[in-house]
Amino acid sequence: MLIYGKEIREALKERIRQTARQISMKMAVIQVGDDQPSQVYVNSIRRFGEEVGVTVEVHKLPESVQQSQVEELIHKLNNDPDTTGIMIQTPLPDHLNTSYLINLIQPSKDVEGIHNYNLGKLISREEGVKPSTPKAIVRMLKEHGVSINGKRVVIVGRSTILGSPLAVMMTTENGTVTVCHTRTVDLAEETRRADILIAAAGRMNLITADMVKEGAVIIDAGINFDENGKMVGDVAEDAKGKASLASAVPGGVGVITVAELFDNLCILAQSDRM
Repeated sequence: MLIYGKEIREALKERIRQTARQISMKMAVIQVGDDQPSQVYVNSIRRFGEEVGVTVEVHKLPESVQQSQVEELIHKLNNDPDTTGIMIQTPLPDHLNTSYLINLIQPSKDVEGIHNYNLGKLISREEGVKPSTPKAIVRMLKEHGVSINGKRVVIVGRSTILGSPLAVMMTTENGTVTVCHTRTVDLAEETRRADILIAAAGRMNLITADMVKEGAVIIDAGINFDENGKMVGDVAEDAKGKASLASAVPGGVGVITVAELFDNLCILAQSDRM
């Protein structure tokens, strides 16, 4: 059965809208170049901001922008009292040092929860902002009645913003976690063991039916575009057919992810008032 994120998103949206009525908030998005998936995501952030009454300020820079120019913009936003949260839309061009730029953002304005300071708090199981897509995945599982406790969880993908923090969060929920990646020997053997399989590699149809255990729960966090421009995930449709529950693409994790980003913005705004 396919599961969707719309109801979860709407519940979060109402909560965020209520907060926005009480606290003025502004999110700054730094976007470099014209990557198609990035543009789709930034557009969805703009729309959500309009719907909940939060200002979203997109700083779109050319692909040729220099490292020093991006650094200067981050320093400016860090020092702007009206800017509640800052995010850098990735991927960035190869000539830019992504990790360095992310860690130039003040931790108190890191709306994505991927500054080293905030990732350290995540590992230490302290309260604070957490990466939005992992938050969306955990929330989606819980809202659909899927227990993580004691389950074998296989995550395909180990990125700093998704796979790696998700592994920490799933371990915190008492899942037994395996993280797979491009160097994994016999990926299919690992994925077939999963009670909960999370695909987050960014490769279209990477997970096929023969790689999935009958009755597993599948969360597809991949965003890819086929030759016709249609958005598809990392999991093939016949693989999702073997699952007891499988998240849709589009309409699944992605729609919750944007709401979780604004939930993080609320956390930052409320922390700033304490």
